[in-house]
Amino acid sequence: MKLILKKFFLFSSVFCLSLPVFSDVDTTSGMRGSVNVSGATITAEHTPTGITKTTSAGSSGSFSLSFLPLGGPYTLEVSASGYRSESIEGLYLNLGDPLSVNVTLTSTTVDMVEVTGKAPSAFKIGTGTLLTRTDMDNVPTINRSVADFAKMDPRVTVNGGVGRDAQISIMGANPRFNDFTIDGISFNDPFGLNDNGFGTMRNPISMDFVEQIAIEINPYDVSRGNTTAGSISVATKSGTNEFHGSAYYSESDESNVGSYEGVDFPTFEEEVTALTFSGPIIQDRLFFFVGYEENEKALPGLFGTADSGAQNSAESITTAQAEEIRQYTIDNYGGYDAGYINFVTFPETHEEWTAKLDAVISDQHRATLNVSHSEDEYYERYNNWSRAVFSNNWYIKPVEIDRASITLYSDWSDRLSTKFKYTNYEMEEDDTSVGDDLFPEMQIRYGDDTVFLGGDRYRGANYINVESDILTFKADFDADDHIYTVGYEREETDLVNLFIARYNAEVRFDSFDDYKNGVWSRLRIHEPYAGHEEVMSVAANFEVEKTTMYIQDKWFVNSDLDVTFGLRYDKVLTPIAPPTNVNFVREYGFSNANKFDYDLIQPRFSFNYDVSERLFGESENIISATLRGGRGLFLGRIPPVWYGNAYSRTGATADYRGWYDNCTGITDPNDDNYSSRCPGNMPKGDPTAFWLTSPDSKYTIPDGSDPYGVAQSTDPNFEAPSSWRSNIALDLLTANGWDITLEYNLDQVREAVFFRDLGIEKERTLADGRGFYDGRGDYQLTNTGEGTTEAFSISLAKSFGELDFMAGYTNMRATDIYELQSAQSESSYNDSAKWDGENMSAARSNFMAEHKFISSLSYTTQIIANNDTRFSLVYWARSGEPYSVTFGGYDAGFANDKAENAYDLAYIPTGADDPNVVFSSTAVAEAVMAHVNSSGLAGYKGTHAPRNAFDSPWTRSLDLRITQDINIMSDHKVIIYLDVTNLLNLIDDDQGIVQQYSRNRSRQIDLDSDNPFDSSGRFNIVGVDPDDSLQVYNSDGQSAYRWNLGFKYQF
Repeated sequence: MKLILKKFFLFSSVFCLSLPVFSDVDTTSGMRGSVNVSGATITAEHTPTGITKTTSAGSSGSFSLSFLPLGGPYTLEVSASGYRSESIEGLYLNLGDPLSVNVTLTSTTVDMVEVTGKAPSAFKIGTGTLLTRTDMDNVPTINRSVADFAKMDPRVTVNGGVGRDAQISIMGANPRFNDFTIDGISFNDPFGLNDNGFGTMRNPISMDFVEQIAIEINPYDVSRGNTTAGSISVATKSGTNEFHGSAYYSESDESNVGSYEGVDFPTFEEEVTALTFSGPIIQDRLFFFVGYEENEKALPGLFGTADSGAQNSAESITTAQAEEIRQYTIDNYGGYDAGYINFVTFPETHEEWTAKLDAVISDQHRATLNVSHSEDEYYERYNNWSRAVFSNNWYIKPVEIDRASITLYSDWSDRLSTKFKYTNYEMEEDDTSVGDDLFPEMQIRYGDDTVFLGGDRYRGANYINVESDILTFKADFDADDHIYTVGYEREETDLVNLFIARYNAEVRFDSFDDYKNGVWSRLRIHEPYAGHEEVMSVAANFEVEKTTMYIQDKWFVNSDLDVTFGLRYDKVLTPIAPPTNVNFVREYGFSNANKFDYDLIQPRFSFNYDVSERLFGESENIISATLRGGRGLFLGRIPPVWYGNAYSRTGATADYRGWYDNCTGITDPNDDNYSSRCPGNMPKGDPTAFWLTSPDSKYTIPDGSDPYGVAQSTDPNFEAPSSWRSNIALDLLTANGWDITLEYNLDQVREAVFFRDLGIEKERTLADGRGFYDGRGDYQLTNTGEGTTEAFSISLAKSFGELDFMAGYTNMRATDIYELQSAQSESSYNDSAKWDGENMSAARSNFMAEHKFISSLSYTTQIIANNDTRFSLVYWARSGEPYSVTFGGYDAGFANDKAENAYDLAYIPTGADDPNVVFSSTAVAEAVMAHVNSSGLAGYKGTHAPRNAFDSPWTRSLDLRITQDINIMSDHKVIIYLDVTNLLNLIDDDQGIVQQYSRNRSRQIDLDSDNPFDSSGRFNIVGVDPDDSLQVYNSDGQSAYRWNLGFKYQF
């Protein structure tokens, strides 16, 4: 009885057991099995296309079929002379999920027996999570983003951002370390500027093009690289022998978003159109798939002056006062119009198309051609912390991405199969300010606000071009009980990054009066030594070469156990060295002009062991039990922008300097910023490059022979991030249909990224024992060996007829040193919360959620005649991101005084009489201690609260999708989608609020801005701000309910 139940459940419910090996990150999968007759012939036919693949069983009866198209249904036929043929129909193949099939032939002559399976209707959470097209259609989504589907794995967290700011963290890791592929082609952010890890500003691919999505935690197959975080693989649809197509349309505006705190959501409009068409060009031989999507959105106007009524209003400045600044600028500074300041909105667009050809060249050879193109026009403001930013300070990111690949799959014999792929990928981005790029960025302090106008300080000269050519070869050889895999990859990338920070200057004014008089408090400029117009002389123009080789043996020890051993070798080289900064060499005794040159051998091991009989042989409750696990070394990817810092910020090609308070206070004539080099006040008239054109300016561009300023470099012994990754899991299938997985994951950093300032020196010790450090700003990219992640997960799934249920929970702890949320070395260094200079130890990751729970229910019925109606509910809850409590109120950091607006971990007083602090008043002491005693800070009295010791509030959401089919004629139907996200907020206005501490830091204890500590090193505390930087995320309606209607015609 138990054996019958086991076979029944395996065929009718669970073909999608998560296996870590024998898969290719491509639009292919495989079959593996055994037959009781050696030499038997096995033929698999992909029914929709007629594609067939044939092999023969080895001496032990084992067989394998690789590089098979995804999906199905497949029919598997097994025959041998003198035996009855067997046929198994209705088999489906999934991404990263090879199918295991065992067949017994008998010698009696009887009619063909059919065993019919079905496509899995519920995804499984194991080493990874797979979502088929059916699964994806059951997930409520309004943004139609990859993040909405990836979050179905409990080890995946998505922050409160949207678009390029939506961070998908896997196993608590930085999203920039994820590997995202479309049809096996890398679609990561090719330069590394976007928080979402993608090259596109919005979703990297239309969900209408997608057949399957796989989220993998530990892909032990040695053909897989770039995975110190996680892997998200997408397989697109393909053509078949029948014509299919779809047309999707939806539109929404502010009426689709609920109010927040009684305030209606700002005006916006969004339209999405998606088209697909596929079919045969030549029956059984040549097939096509094409897709097109367009997204147009008028951004909501979220910000404005204090009297504007905007969702995010300024503290002090009124509309009339802002208009006075704008008009004064027009009248006195070259006629420059700053634009408008209230409810700023722009038309954001995304357009993409894809084309795919699948060709059956012969019974032994098959080819696939992929071509795609995407364009974004995305508007953003860098100074997003201010609520008083004029429209012309916003900037445009016009991103274009082209990719093309051709893949040849070949069967050279029953035993040898190969894959050969060539890929070309190119991304181009030429960022510009909405207004004049070269007009200086002005920052005017106005009461409690900072007003921004002029060109964005980072867009005066900002251009990126990345082009990669990738060659891939992979071969599988079936040696009966062993499958040997070898592979070779070569990637050559050319990068051009023109990024001259503050080329148009950053000019700060302490008041509007100072602005009128041109008296600045801070001026920063960046001038090419070759001359003001010679911007390309500063561009980072370099190459990255990567070579990969691997070998693997998958050994099928017996019918219960298979073991995989493999080695992967990666070598990365930048053959061109950065320009040499002679003063850097003079200062430190070695050159900044180091190439990136590192390699790593990565051993990996994994196993799958059927322990059904061994552990549960006497149990009628457990039908199937699989123990699986592995351990391996994984080399991670590095965002190329981190390579680029050493090339674009050498100090050898441009003069990057700044002055304070119109150069007052500098008395040393040997100081490079002595008044003899001072640009002077900003004059009336056009202020563009006034430091060069003003008659009062004493600044001239140096010739570059004696370069001034900082130089960023790379440790000659630097290695890319790498981690030892392990897991152990138990998959159970019970007699009553419960699919249960218990899993433990462990990641141990071997090498991680660390930044240090080569010129840092300790000046003194402060009262709590920390040092006060003087820095130079010569940041070097180097390594640390600290960081660990542990995750315990459990998942449950069961089908109750037409009702499918799934639930998963993960408890996680992830630690790291640097959070690395910036593309610039300087910002990555400065933005990390520190206590004692660079003496840092691993602390909780910004990206982890200690607890995450997710569950889903889907139910299919027929309410309107014979038309399917589907209801899908997804509930998820997670603990908030960790954050640090730091000092506030002053500029230069204690850990490095070169760092502006740094984050020094706060000392927590024991009381009003704490000898390490000086309170400015009794009232301040009472307020500070009241906050300390009523919060988690109380546990750290007399010391500092460690980095990320606290958690932001929990986030919860209940999302609903109702799908109604309306059949028109045979295979033609209209589908209506109603999505409602954040139902909790619809039920109760106080629920479903997304709150996080901005940048995972909160300046809760304020120090005196001029004298943060006294001569004895005691901290001069002047105030407390318990909720500093605690923000409600609602720029896209995250903290309100949203609903959307979508319509699709499908045939």
